[in-house]
Amino acid sequence: MTKLYISFFLTLLIHTALCAQDFYKPGVQEMKLELPSAGWHAQLDSLKRVNPEARIAGTALLNGQRFDSVGIRYKGNSSFFRTSKQTLKKLPFNIKIDYRKKGQHFGESYTSLKLSNAFLDPSFVRDPLGYEIVSSYMPAPKCNFVRLTVNNEPYGLYVNTESVDLAFLKKHFGYNGGHLVKCDPDQWQKVRSQSGCPKGENASLTYLNENSGCYSAFYEVDDVSAWKYLINMIKILNKKPAEIETVLNVDQTLWMLALNNALVNLDSYNGLLSHNYYLWFDSTGVGHPLIWDLNMCFGGWRRNLSLEEMTDEQLIGYQPLAELDNSRRPLISQLLKNSYYRKIYLAHLKTINKEWLASGKVSQRAEAMMKDIDTYVQQDKQKLYSYEDFKNAMDKTMTDEKDHIIGIRQLMSKRAEYLSKHPLLNKTAPVLDGQTAQKQDDKTVFTVKASAGTTAVYAHFRVDRMFAFKRVKMFDDGSNGDATAADGIFTATTDAPVAQYYFSAENADAGVTLPERASQEYFKL
Repeated sequence: MTKLYISFFLTLLIHTALCAQDFYKPGVQEMKLELPSAGWHAQLDSLKRVNPEARIAGTALLNGQRFDSVGIRYKGNSSFFRTSKQTLKKLPFNIKIDYRKKGQHFGESYTSLKLSNAFLDPSFVRDPLGYEIVSSYMPAPKCNFVRLTVNNEPYGLYVNTESVDLAFLKKHFGYNGGHLVKCDPDQWQKVRSQSGCPKGENASLTYLNENSGCYSAFYEVDDVSAWKYLINMIKILNKKPAEIETVLNVDQTLWMLALNNALVNLDSYNGLLSHNYYLWFDSTGVGHPLIWDLNMCFGGWRRNLSLEEMTDEQLIGYQPLAELDNSRRPLISQLLKNSYYRKIYLAHLKTINKEWLASGKVSQRAEAMMKDIDTYVQQDKQKLYSYEDFKNAMDKTMTDEKDHIIGIRQLMSKRAEYLSKHPLLNKTAPVLDGQTAQKQDDKTVFTVKASAGTTAVYAHFRVDRMFAFKRVKMFDDGSNGDATAADGIFTATTDAPVAQYYFSAENADAGVTLPERASQEYFKL
């Protein structure tokens, strides 16, 4: 009998632990918050306005697993302040699991939870769908749904997004050191009133000077030593763009820009506010961009850089090279004026359109997610939009005060057609095949066959996933290890350590990578 009880108890413990470990699995999870004070909302509201990082202690139950002494606060800008004028309940939360218990975590060392209220998203699915698309091409947070209860009172359905933190860095890069910079100016009053510095523009990576104080309104660093890496990257981007690969993961940046463009994600670096991304600097000082906050992608935010609301036609026809000549967006203007980078960026944009938009997959996944949460949305008495708005969110434009929220399919089906016909995405690109990489003594020899008309081929390599790929030019001229000139077989050698690699190429008109989703996908030596 004792053995039976022990077995039952161990099974129960394992089941409870797995429930919390799976808190980011697809579908709807359950969260209960217990707060000791009846006036907890007034406390959180006051803290948000006067000390936004402060928290109150409470208890969280994640799929039944209990965590005591967690820290709870409200989060967000428009999603909090505008929503708080409309309702006292459907406000976004930030929950810190290890607030008072150091080392307390759930799942894969997760210590934070971020619950969003689907502000400007009647469909509820812009965030999770956006992150699913992003994850095909670069590291991205997991995202699902949570049904929230606070002190036994139902607060309805929330969007649950994995934090970009040490656990995230460890999972995607195998390393939780370096420096993480949040490129999202939360302190808008400070931003507007900044004095004694050249005028900045949010987290646009515009160079101001060498004084970190002039950037502190726009970027949040995890440690003061991070300023050195950030300012150095900004300086090189603006003043020595030919050296940018020494301080920036350029290919991951090109994917970020292509995703923002394809998904008309204008509440991002590309748009008016130039924010909602992170930069993680690895141990070599190279920055890796990470997309954040997608609740207004698919045209949910439609204000241009003059704060004018864009028409449906302008969203559908958002230009592939939008902001190319805008010096206030140097990631775009400096990188895409480089012919090679521009061709690879357009290749990425073409891939995203082919795999997600033109294929109809974006609408199929949106419909599937909405079907999964339909019952929960119906039951949510606190939701910001009606159930009818939810049902119509794929194909009709909704209104929220002065904002018009275009339907997901209403936009993306026409945008797919627009991009598919765009001349920049219909140029003939090189074809790469027959790749190899082999160790020869203390060197690695890369070989790949390229189609006629190819003007340049590159091998990209790294020793570990925590680093950006380095690039070396390949040759078909009988030198540098190439066996036969002009046979279409390109070769390069390196004596640097190699574990992972991919290839890229360009001709006069277009570029290509092999694999197509490089550098998220790559070959292994």
